Amino acid sequence: MPIAVYPGSFDPVTKGHLDIIKRASRMFDKLIVAVLINSAKQPLFTTEERVEMLRECCKDMPNVEVKSFDGLTVNFAKANHATVMVRGLRAVTDFENEIQLAQTNHALMPGIETVFLATSIKWSYLSSTVVREAAHYGHDVSKFVTPNVEAALKEKQREHQV
Repeated sequence: MPIAVYPGSFDPVTKGHLDIIKRASRMFDKLIVAVLINSAKQPLFTTEERVEMLRECCKDMPNVEVKSFDGLTVNFAKANHATVMVRGLRAVTDFENEIQLAQTNHALMPGIETVFLATSIKWSYLSSTVVREAAHYGHDVSKFVTPNVEAALKEKQREHQV
């Protein structure tokens, strides 16, 4: 089975992301969770923090590796011998953007296919933005994230209050 890449900003990683990671890890020999270094965005967590949170969340999945990257996802995939890109779809509204990305990626690198996984209904409303916003206003986000991510969010909240 091929190597797959699941790219994203994961700022922070949510249980919705982990649902996709777990399911994709059963489909491929190796799944690389690729944390995007996006200079156009101002993330809450540093790249290193996001990578570390993901590594902790994925430590019980032996065929999952977490790396960061900068640049085009297809170049990262090729450099890591991946032939599949995994993308999660929460709702129909995600599809328009995701299909455009998949078609562009295929035009840039025809040897890389995109596989869409529908997010489990349980997490279809969930996004990193929703989690960051709720945590910012002091709401309990434990149902959305793992304990290590919840602790990191609380620490960021403390840092911003100082």
